[in-house]
Amino acid sequence: MSNEPPQPLPNPPFYIIPNINNLRDASISLTTTSGSRIRPGVLFRSAEVSKLDLAGWTAVHSLGISHVFDLRSKPEVDKGWAGIVGKDASGDDDVRPGWLQAMEQAGVAREWVPVFEESDYSPERLAERYSKYMDEAVTGFVEAYRDILANGGPAFAKILSYLAAIPLSSSVEDDGGKKVGALVHCTAGKDRTGIFFGLLFEFLGVPREQIAEEYQLTELGLAHIREEVVGRLMQSPGFKKYMLARMQGTKLSVEDIARSLKGEEGQDQVQVPPEVLEKGRQAALRMIGARKESMFRSLEMLDEEFGGVERYLREKCGLGDQELDALRRNLLVE
Repeated sequence: MSNEPPQPLPNPPFYIIPNINNLRDASISLTTTSGSRIRPGVLFRSAEVSKLDLAGWTAVHSLGISHVFDLRSKPEVDKGWAGIVGKDASGDDDVRPGWLQAMEQAGVAREWVPVFEESDYSPERLAERYSKYMDEAVTGFVEAYRDILANGGPAFAKILSYLAAIPLSSSVEDDGGKKVGALVHCTAGKDRTGIFFGLLFEFLGVPREQIAEEYQLTELGLAHIREEVVGRLMQSPGFKKYMLARMQGTKLSVEDIARSLKGEEGQDQVQVPPEVLEKGRQAALRMIGARKESMFRSLEMLDEEFGGVERYLREKCGLGDQELDALRRNLLVE
């Protein structure tokens, strides 16, 4: 996470399409401990997709992607533009985000599979996530990823059920010539998306070193917008107040940060000394980082607290022998 200008993204695994960040084939170069490969051209990941127009969605579809699974909460989705895009079947105005209309026109289907309910993205919960992600150690990320695992089972189950059900041949299309690639995304394509793919690759037998390296690719995928994101984070009143409290050696409560995020207590113009700003910048960089150690520790936590990946998939996602066998059959190639 240096200040050097970002390097051009390698292709593969990344694909460069305007208005979508961190888009890549998550399976490129991955192998399992038994020597199998993960089937390419089926498992894609990215940051949020709501800035794509018809040309962008057509390009996404051309990669073999037919289904998009959106892990974001309703407040995140609602931030996108929505307007009258035509008439529905009854002749009434069809009001929905323009990117959804473009997606449908390009032949891509979307399923909304939020990890968290709307209440989980209240200012109080955002404040809790600030404190977790700003830690210098990876402990905060592991705690945050525990929350994702605890809440994400139903969302992950829908994606895994799709992957278990599609008939796959040796190409990115099924036996009938229909595209079957799945694009999984959240807002940055880092945390909820990262944990989903960490689970899937762990189940398929990919060594953890490879899983962590794939996760870390997000730092490359977001490098060109890193400074923009850091700037937005550092302008948050709650972020500023949290950093001031840390520098003063005091512990700011979740409620205090939440009030700041709501704009209460006149916190819109918090004055922060330069040395605190630099500390805040480093914390913001950690928040958007994807360190390998975060994934290593999260997979260890999966073992310790959820009984390992197969137990998680059975108990939290409700998958049985048939679905688990189908996942291996569909996604592994010799």
